[in-house]
Amino acid sequence: MEQRKIALLILNEYEIEKTYLNLALKNGLLKLKEGRNFVTELVYGVVRYRRFLDEKIGRYSTVKLRKLSIPVKNILRIGFYQIYFMDTVPDFAIVDESVKLAEKFAYRSKSFVNAILRKGIERTEEEFPVCVKESFSDEIYQLLQTQYGEQTDTILHRLNEPIPLTLRYNHMRYTNVLQAKDKLLDAEIVGDVLIPQSTENLLSLIKNGDFSVQGLPSQMAVQALSPQSGERILDCCSAPGGKASYIGELMQNQGELVACELHSHRCELVKKNLARCGITIGTVLQGDASAATFPQKFDRILVDAPCSGLGVIGNKPDIKWRDFQFDHLLFVQQNILDNISRFLKKDGILVYATCTINQKENEQQIYRFLKEHSGFSLDPFSVDHNGNTYGQDGMVQILPEGLSAGFFIAKMKKHTE
Repeated sequence: MEQRKIALLILNEYEIEKTYLNLALKNGLLKLKEGRNFVTELVYGVVRYRRFLDEKIGRYSTVKLRKLSIPVKNILRIGFYQIYFMDTVPDFAIVDESVKLAEKFAYRSKSFVNAILRKGIERTEEEFPVCVKESFSDEIYQLLQTQYGEQTDTILHRLNEPIPLTLRYNHMRYTNVLQAKDKLLDAEIVGDVLIPQSTENLLSLIKNGDFSVQGLPSQMAVQALSPQSGERILDCCSAPGGKASYIGELMQNQGELVACELHSHRCELVKKNLARCGITIGTVLQGDASAATFPQKFDRILVDAPCSGLGVIGNKPDIKWRDFQFDHLLFVQQNILDNISRFLKKDGILVYATCTINQKENEQQIYRFLKEHSGFSLDPFSVDHNGNTYGQDGMVQILPEGLSAGFFIAKMKKHTE
């Protein structure tokens, strides 16, 4: 029961106190000595498939879902998630453990929980619309349907698939991925990154800067920027510092690297990442990229813009249920691009990247920028992904698949002062 109890407390905290899911999970897992993977799957699974689970509960319950307390709803969601997504858990254990949770956290509802789950283990097959089956809000579904048409169902399904951990080796310490693999003999090589198969020695190798956890598309954005030794480079919206440290490594720690981040506590994360990877040329500045000023111009600028995060739902399922405020996001992105572009040298390179698949935040944002800034043009680049080469048109939209989250990259060159 202890593991399910911790999962319930995490979900209650997330929903009642509006805590970030990853933080609630991290704090909750500290209370456990074993079963952390089980709790993580329960928590993320319940949030990932919340709409589907609620539909199932609603089919069996005589009480409207909105009238149920949050603890009762989460007990039932945990139960139904195990019924439909965890074949290794016996039916009797699902019901029994859920009733025990109700006895402790919602005593008056234990008979209700028992009755609903006993009906649920019949596993009646029902036809649901894809937005319910894959458990997305109508807002996200309609947005993607408008933009991607027939691809939408596949995209939704892939967004529900967790993305495996990928490692970037420190490019100042290793000349290639094969050399780096000697430190992680059981790791799988995919392109220029490593996929660890176990955690043995991994934490110490990350802590000492030999490796960094960084997604494939995130690395591609830095590769599109193509940092060179001796240049002056700006990384905007830099936290937690994965891209900044990668930039510094590709510069071979020669030149000047400025990382700009809005929040002071996130600036500390960037500093720690730079120090961990042995980057000493970095200066971390706290500031709003939409209004920041700099005394000198830069050879290259990376704008990893604030975005809706629709491309990384696989590892952050709580993104599904956020209030996106798309108009505000577009306004922020526009202001950052317009302001930061002023500090790029002639013939300099500006890379704009997001972790979303919303075309309004991506292609349309770039087209708007180019229309209003005639001194810039798209600049072809070349990055390899899943056996294909992308970037020949100066932009690439990566859709979620396999090892990759959804991501967008645009590279532009400035032709005027």
